[in-house]
Amino acid sequence: MSYVDQELTVEDMLADPIVQTLMRYDGISASDVRHTIEAVNQHRPENPDDEDAAFNWKPGSTANRLRDTAA
Repeated sequence: MSYVDQELTVEDMLADPIVQTLMRYDGISASDVRHTIEAVNQHRPENPDDEDAAFNWKPGSTANRLRDTAA
């Protein structure tokens, strides 16, 4: 058995047929995923060691919309 030491990129994951099927079933598009990742990246603390910044992050409307859509 061989193991891969490399993680998939987001684009590789989004191109996977099983992931596409699950996303279609959940009503989530690849652009929804990309937008959510971008929103999270924009709101990440500058210094990941700063505990206060990490705990004060508040999710935006995109995360709520995706959660509500999936429910």
